[in-house]
Amino acid sequence: MVSAWSDFFTAQVTAFAALTGLVFVALSINLRHVVAVAGLAGRAGEAVVLLLAPVLTGFFGLIPGQGVRSLGAAVLAVGLVEWALLNRILLASRASLRERPAKERASRLVLVEAATLLLVGGGAALGAGSASGFDLLVAGVSVSLVAGMVDAWVLLVEILR
Repeated sequence: MVSAWSDFFTAQVTAFAALTGLVFVALSINLRHVVAVAGLAGRAGEAVVLLLAPVLTGFFGLIPGQGVRSLGAAVLAVGLVEWALLNRILLASRASLRERPAKERASRLVLVEAATLLLVGGGAALGAGSASGFDLLVAGVSVSLVAGMVDAWVLLVEILR
C-alpha cells in the first residue's frame, strides 16, 4: 500500500526540500533584520521546522518495502518532535506574539497546531494499520505548506516593511 504513494512522497520531498532551501537563502539575506526584530528568529525556526518535517516524512515514505505500520511509527515520531519543537518556539515567542493583532496570532497558532496534529494523527492511524492515515498525512502536509509559506512571506517581505 505504501508503494502506491511513492509518486506523492517523491513530489513532497522535492517540493519541501526546495522550499526549505529557499527559506535558508531568505534568512541569509535578511539575517540582520531577523535577529534584530523580537520574535522573528523564532518565526524563522518555525518555518524551517514546518517545511523540514514533510521532507522527513516523505523520505520515510520512500523506503523500499516498508509497511504501513512502520511508516506510521516514523511519521508519528516526526510529528511528535515537530509538535514539541514548534510549541517550544511558540512559548519562547509568547511576548512578541502578544504584541501582534489577535487575528494574526490566532491564525498562526491554528496553522501550526493543525499541521503538527494532523501529522501526529496520520502517523498514529498508519501505525494502527489504517489507510485513513494517508488522508491525514496529506492534510498535515498541505497545512504545513500553507503555514511554512506564510512564515516565509513574513521573513522575505513583511520584514522589510
